[in-house]
Amino acid sequence: MRLNIRVLCDGGTDIPVNYQYQLQSAIYDLIRKSSTAHAEFLHDEGYASLESSLRRFKLFCFSRLQFSPYRFSKATFYGVRELAVVFSTAVAQNFEHLVYGIFSDMHFRLRFPAGESSWTITRVESLEEPEFRETMSFSCLSPITVSTRRDKPVGGSEIHYLDYLNGDEKEKFISNLRQNLVRKYEALYQQPYRGDHGFDFRVDPEYLIRRAGRISKLIRFKDGVVVKAMEAPFEVTADPELLKIAYRCGFGEKNSAGFGCVEVRNG
Repeated sequence: MRLNIRVLCDGGTDIPVNYQYQLQSAIYDLIRKSSTAHAEFLHDEGYASLESSLRRFKLFCFSRLQFSPYRFSKATFYGVRELAVVFSTAVAQNFEHLVYGIFSDMHFRLRFPAGESSWTITRVESLEEPEFRETMSFSCLSPITVSTRRDKPVGGSEIHYLDYLNGDEKEKFISNLRQNLVRKYEALYQQPYRGDHGFDFRVDPEYLIRRAGRISKLIRFKDGVVVKAMEAPFEVTADPELLKIAYRCGFGEKNSAGFGCVEVRNG
């Protein structure tokens, strides 16, 4: 279930390059207009995996913002008058509450330290799903992040974001990507995943050449949190049921914070 939401701001406004947290808050606000209880459930709890009640998922993702028109300078998009964002989920309740929230007010608000901007929702379009096959090509609508925990030299552990292009981390990146999808599958359906398909993930080599290998980016989220992610077209071979989960809920981690939303490439 997927929506393309377009919004308009009379006169235009300025938006900093690191806006994921504010966009996440705006989406929660729309859901809250329909159901405060469901918004609080998503924010505070989410859907637990079978493996551990500590592993929970919101089971939705959203794209980066598409701006029109804009002028970019010093980490800020200036004079933006129109925005578009794609929202995607595998959970009917998430979808329904977002739709009801949209049509209850038809406004979209982004709150930054410099002030709040209010946008009028001008179009809401339901997007058709693709046919899910064993091998598919995708483009990123928002960057993908995959992490692991590692020991710190001084004791304890820390989160380490895996680098697909690092030869020592590539296999772990792909393995964790699959494991994350399996956990989402089990959280959604509340049953063990029984699939025995292979799993492979390959970034488009021609894109790597064009970008000279520059596919990593650092996203400053909130409270000093910096997330390392990658953004590049890729091909993946997997169980079509896992690819359906990935398309609806996002690849990788932190999907409800604006990571891992994709679209089928060339279509």
